Amino acid sequence: MIDKTILLGDIGGTNARFALTSPNDSSYTCFEKFLCVDFDTVIEAINCYLKGHDIDNLHGIYLAIAAPVSGDKVKIINNHWVIDTVKIKKTLNVKKVNIINDFASIANSVASLDQNDIEFLGSESSFSELSQFDIAIVGPGTGLGGSVIKKTKKGSYISALELGHVGFSPQNEIQMSLFNILSKNNNRVINETLLSGPGIANIYCALLELNNKKISSLTSEQIFLQIQECEFAKKTVDIFFEILGQVAGDFALSTGAFDGVLLVGDLVNNHIDLIHNSLFRFGFDNKDDYRNLMLSIPTGIIKKSELGLSGVFELYQQSYKTQSDS
Repeated sequence: MIDKTILLGDIGGTNARFALTSPNDSSYTCFEKFLCVDFDTVIEAINCYLKGHDIDNLHGIYLAIAAPVSGDKVKIINNHWVIDTVKIKKTLNVKKVNIINDFASIANSVASLDQNDIEFLGSESSFSELSQFDIAIVGPGTGLGGSVIKKTKKGSYISALELGHVGFSPQNEIQMSLFNILSKNNNRVINETLLSGPGIANIYCALLELNNKKISSLTSEQIFLQIQECEFAKKTVDIFFEILGQVAGDFALSTGAFDGVLLVGDLVNNHIDLIHNSLFRFGFDNKDDYRNLMLSIPTGIIKKSELGLSGVFELYQQSYKTQSDS
């Protein structure tokens, strides 16, 4: 490998994804995914990846991470890793380490999408160029992420927001009952207490408790597999998608993302048919005096995978072009 090799990374609460690129590449290569729990630190994970691809040195590192980015040291919200850019530079002998929020990175990749990359839910619209619209992005996974793309006269402005850590607002009797049960074990019931992989399990266990049933711990994947046989699994999924619609609609209202809301991530992409037949749009549209506005806002699922890496690759290319032009 030439010494201009760049490491790209997308680090979430559960998985770390890595790839390689260089100044003359039109995309990235050597994609590989690791479980964060298998490594004590991000540096160990990076070294394992580099060793597997026979890389001795790097020109730079660009990472998208699941946390608000502030300063040289950032703790990943839903796992044990700390991203210490100073330590990474010193340990890996690399001059440049750039970190960005993972949902800012995802938003950075949206401009390269086209109609075929989107599965519309309910109202449909035509996006000739996604960067020219005010759009919100929502993604349930290990946690719940969100970002917005706002059009300006000079182009587009991206902002990553902590949607998952906004307090959850129950909208009906069953949601209030779930809220009360979840409040017993949580100092705050926030959006991602319900809208995440672990959140699906939380809803399921709360439903069992509410109905005086024996509590059994299941993963979100196991719950989805049991929706045909288990009434509580089915009810869990129904509630999850309705709440996802509610929160996505609230996010559109609060950010002014009136041109569209796009869902991302494996959790939604693996269950597109279920979302189509769910109360997602009902939850999204059910905003009293703002119902007509909500009906006009298109919603969809981005079907393209590895958006975080695509976005961080775009960030690298923009940075490289800026350096080359200066």
